This record gives sequence, structure tokens and C-alpha cells, in this order.
Amino acid sequence: MCFSLSIFAQNKTINGKVTDLETQLGIAQVRIQTTNKKLLGTTNDVGEFSIVSESFPIKLTFLLHGYLQKTIILKKEVTYLNVILEKETTQLSEIIISSTNEKILGIQKVSKISLQLRPISSAQDFLKTVPGLFIAQHAGGGKAEQIFLRGFDNDHGTDFAVLVDDIGINLSSHGHGQGYADLHFLIPETIQTADYYKGPHEVSLGNFAVSGAAKFTSKDKLYRNLVKFEYGQYDFVRALAMLSLLDENSFLTKNNESAYIAIEGTYNNSFFESSQNLRRLNTFTKYTISLSDKHELKTSISTFHSDWNASGQIPLRAVNNGSLTKYGAIDDKEGGDTKRIHINAQLNSELSDKIHLTNQLYYVSNKYNLFSNFSFFQNDPINGDMIHQQEDRNIYAYKGNVSIKKLLQIPNSTTTFGWSVEYNDNNIGLNNNIGRTLREVVNRFKIKETNYGLFLKERIQITTKLTVLAGIRGDFFNFNLKEIFPTAQHGSTSAFRLSPKVSVFYDATKNMQLYAKASSGFHSNYANAAVTNKDVSPLPKAIGYDIGTEFKIGEKFVGNLAAFYLQSDSEFVFVSDGFEFENKGRSRRLGSEASFRYQPLPYFWLDTDLNYSFGTLLDAPKTENKIPSAPRFTSTGGATLRLQNGIKASLRYRYLGERPLIEDESVIAQDYFITDFVVNYKTSKYQIGLSVENLFDHEWREAVFYDSSQLQGEVQPVDDIHFTPGTPFSTKLSLTYFF
Repeated sequence: MCFSLSIFAQNKTINGKVTDLETQLGIAQVRIQTTNKKLLGTTNDVGEFSIVSESFPIKLTFLLHGYLQKTIILKKEVTYLNVILEKETTQLSEIIISSTNEKILGIQKVSKISLQLRPISSAQDFLKTVPGLFIAQHAGGGKAEQIFLRGFDNDHGTDFAVLVDDIGINLSSHGHGQGYADLHFLIPETIQTADYYKGPHEVSLGNFAVSGAAKFTSKDKLYRNLVKFEYGQYDFVRALAMLSLLDENSFLTKNNESAYIAIEGTYNNSFFESSQNLRRLNTFTKYTISLSDKHELKTSISTFHSDWNASGQIPLRAVNNGSLTKYGAIDDKEGGDTKRIHINAQLNSELSDKIHLTNQLYYVSNKYNLFSNFSFFQNDPINGDMIHQQEDRNIYAYKGNVSIKKLLQIPNSTTTFGWSVEYNDNNIGLNNNIGRTLREVVNRFKIKETNYGLFLKERIQITTKLTVLAGIRGDFFNFNLKEIFPTAQHGSTSAFRLSPKVSVFYDATKNMQLYAKASSGFHSNYANAAVTNKDVSPLPKAIGYDIGTEFKIGEKFVGNLAAFYLQSDSEFVFVSDGFEFENKGRSRRLGSEASFRYQPLPYFWLDTDLNYSFGTLLDAPKTENKIPSAPRFTSTGGATLRLQNGIKASLRYRYLGERPLIEDESVIAQDYFITDFVVNYKTSKYQIGLSVENLFDHEWREAVFYDSSQLQGEVQPVDDIHFTPGTPFSTKLSLTYFF
């Protein structure tokens, strides 16, 4: 009897609550068990629990499908326990294939699952999650990446739009090309969501959005602070701190407020023989305030400063004859520096339960200097061909939209009106240099470009199975070009483009959706080309069609099959290194895409994306009508393991097939197949990780071009393949501390 009373006396009740990390709301049905999997209890509808422990210390595990498992060791008696769980939306069983989904479609959800499953350590990693999109860096890591998608060599963003918090990142009439989209300012840990679009079908997107687009949205609030340190081969160092400035304490109001700051510093010498000496400093600050129950204001400021050296593109003949290694340089004085500032304010207003209004103002400052030598000694056998491209730009923009439910008196319909104006004031120039020293000024331009946009989008659910998205967009541009040097002259032109768009989604079954899209857009244009080339529309028309299906087999397999057609009235190629442009006439691209996601086990995923496209120049002879540098077959995929104990591992591949470098296909860029590996271990307090790029140390060429150049000792220019080598086997360690 005494023994029984002793045991009974040791039983202790532990009360507590389990809440969501982001929403801070209670979570129901969380299982609480011991290490031997004995169930002690579950949480109620508001996340509260009451369990009994026979002794201390005790190890408790909290589990719920859709959340990361959490284990807590109680070394001594406690009476109340607060537990926070982090969401894990990674189960394919949660995918819904339905045209009634607001985001449309299921594949958008798969992309978000991919974001959570794949290792994201840079802004470029976000882009790599877009099926069929490849990037290439060829300037020491400081310049914006070259982007390939759907048979487009988008250069640095010519026909691929990028937005961050609805700020347009592409820079029109940039000193180094049209639509220059440098994402190196983006701190990946600040990003909450990413949405991707293919083709010209999204009504809210105008300039640059022909092959596709990517939209990133930053977090409004930090639910925990973190510091992170990364160290890798070739002197790679990255440090990050993200700190909440306002949590529960009110600053300006008693309503909800939040603020945080993120500071990131990066240094990288890279694997080249000449030090790349990349230095980058990014900051991001965001403040969110609820002005009332109906109005929320979001403001943010980001800064970006980077400088670097580059070994540049090297000629294949120099590597073949042994005078240069693949990691060497003809002119290692290449490189540059850039500074960028964003100031953003967005007001979201719920005017009624049916009307939502958004107003946004933003300012962008961009200063840019790039030193490049592509032809070596072709133009100047004595001093070399180093050029200096520069720009100093200010952007002032306003955007707004209003969304109204049931405006047409149709039960399941939403009407959206949108408007925007963006004004670019840009000073650009080109110099000939000896190294980084000015030798002569080639030209100076002052460009003022204004883009006005209007759109109307209607989303109608006609039946429970049929949904239609229809819209029309109008874009008006005014290009003002003033040449300051070598001759003082001025020119301007204006253009308008009306772009109708329609998409139809039909749920053939509860697990299969069919869709068709037909839309018009326009090929983005450089101010110089728009003003001086009177024979071609300043806004060349582009028409795109998509047909496809998204389907789900059982609870473990999700797939997407699609075919597309895209035709452009003009294929402008910008020779940005000389401030020149070339119109290759009309172009056409045909292609097909397949994406598959398979989850054989709750903690194991397989995925693959297969993409094929074929592009032709319609106004060129059939023997010389292939679009240069446009990839044809590409594929990415991999396997991901994510265990409840915090271990996460990923083995991924990327394959870029052969592609013609000139129109007659007589010169081909080699294909490559690269494998990467990442493993992380995460707890509630810290995360450690190891990443390996190019696991099997495959030799590959990242950026490849076919141009003429002349080396010292050569008597005349030589047409040759020029390339930058891909990353060799490299490792990186990371440590993150949460608090």
C-alpha cells in the first residue's frame, strides 16, 4: 500500500499549449508521446493539453502531419509548457487539382513544395526551381545571370520578368543590355513565397514577361531571430543576421506592428587562378503596421553593394594549345561594382467584404560599372579591348489594383482592375579602357522612359468544373533618347500595345485538369532600338499558346504535361557591349514540357522535369534559321529525404543539352550533366548543413558563346568558342542558430 502511494505521488500533471510558429494560433490534434512511442495525450481544438508524467527527466515528442516533429527534454518538474511547431507543407497528398483554386493551379502548389524541399541558399537557387529554367554566370559572380527558358536565351532578363514585393527588377535600356535583372541583392531567408509563370499569359504582367516571370514576396514578420555562417572552398564566406525589431511591443499604434532587419555579407575568391575577390553587402528592413481593421501598410528598404573581379570568357583555342588552363584568364582586370537601393510602400485596404484595394509607391536607385574584354586585342592590338559600361539610374513608380467579387452578379467571379506608371531616368555610357583606367569616351546617352499600364482581369467559375480567366492589358511607352557624346542629338517615340489574354481550366475528374491558354504580349525593347529603327514596331507583338493537363494518381504521384507555341514579330538581339542591336526578324518557338513528383514514402520524394523546345527564325533561309544559344532539351530532378528527426538530404541533377551557337548549327555548345548534394540537420535551436556542388567533379562549360577575338601574336581575328568554366567539385558548410 505504501509502495503504491509512493508511485502515485510521483505522477505529475503537465499542462501546456502548442502553437503555430507563423500564425501563433493553437494547433489541434497534436500527438504527445514518449520516446517509446507511448501516447500521453493530444491537444484540444485550441491547442491546449494536459498530460501526466510518472517521473523526470522525460523526453516528449510532439507530432502532427504537416508540421515538423519537435522533441523536448524536461530534466526537472514543470507545471506548464509552451510548444511551438513549424509547418511542413510537403506532402503530395495535400495537392488539390482544381480550377477553383485561387492561385491556379495545383502545379503552383507543387512549386511551393519544391521550395521547401530543395536547398535554397541564394536568390539564384529560387530561379532553379522553375521547371525548364537554367541560369549561367560568366562574370565572377557579380553580374546578373544569363537566363534560359522555353527556347529563349533571355540574356540577363530581356524576356523574363522578375518582381520582388511587386517591384520590377528588370532594368530597361540598361548599360549592359535590355531587361537586366540582377537578383544578387535578394537575401533568400527573407522570402516567404515565390510564384512562377510561363508564357505571356498573366494579365498583371506587361514588359519583359514573354517567356515567363517570377514573383517573390518577402516575409512580413520574423517569428524567431537567426544568425547564420557559411564557409566553403575557394575562400567562400557568408554571414547573415536576421533580427526582429518589433515583436509584441507597439511603436506607433496599439494595433498589430512588426519590423525586422536582415544583414548579409558575402566574400568569395572562387576557383579561378586569378582571385575574383567578390565582396557583397545586402541589407533589408521591413515594417508592417495595421492602421485599422481594414488597412495595412507595408514599408521596406533594401540596399545592395557589390564589387568583384572576373576572369571573363576565354577562347577554346587557347585552352586547346596549352597556353591557358580552363580556369585562367586573358584579361583578369575584368569585373565591376554595383549599388542598388529600393524604397517601397504598399497599402492594402479592405473597402468591404467584396472589394480589396492595393496602392504601391516605390523608388529604385541603381549605379553600375562593368569592365569587360570580349575580343582581347582585336580592335586595339596595343592597349587591348577593355570596355567600361556604366549607368546611373533612378526609377519612380506607382501601382494599384482593385479586386471586386461578384461585380458581374455571377456568384463565383472576381474582377480585377490594375494600373501602373514607371518612370526611368537613366544616364549610360561606354568607354574604352586600359585595364580599369579610362582611355577614351565612346558615347554618353541620357534616356528617359515612361511605361503606363492598365489591365482588366475577370475570373469566372462557370460551373464546378469549368473556370475561365480572361483579360486585356494595355501598355503605353514613351522613349526619349538624348545623345550627349560624340554628337549632340535627340530623338523620341511612343508606342501602344493592346494584349488580350484568356485561359480555360476544366476539371475532367477530381484528379485531372485540362487547360488551354491563348495570349498576346510584346517583346521588350531597348530605347535606342525603339527610337532609331523606324521600320519595326517599338513594341514587337508576341503571341503564345499553351495546352496541357495536370493530374494526380493516387495520393503519391502528381504530374503535368504541356505543349506551347510562341511567335514574335521581331527577334531583337542586343549587342550590349557596343550599344548596338540587331533585328533577326520574326521568330517561332515550339515546345513540350513534363513535370512529375512522386512520394513513395512520407519522408521521401522523387521529382523530374523534362523540357524540349525548338526555335526558328522565320525570315531567314532554312539552312540558317536556328535561334542561336537557345537550349533545346533540358532536364532537372532529384531525390529528397526529410526525416522527422530533423535530417534533410537532397541529391539533384541538372542537364542542359547541346545547343547551336550560330544559325546554321555548324557550331554547337557541349551539353553537361551536373549532380549536387545537400544534407542538413535542423532542431528548434540550430541547423547545420553540408552542400556539395558538382559532386562527381565533371568538367563543364557554364556560359558559352561563339564570337571573334584576337590574341597577342595573332595577325587577324579568329572566330572561336568562348566560355566560362563551370564550378568544379566544391563543398560548403553552414551553421544557423535560432533564438
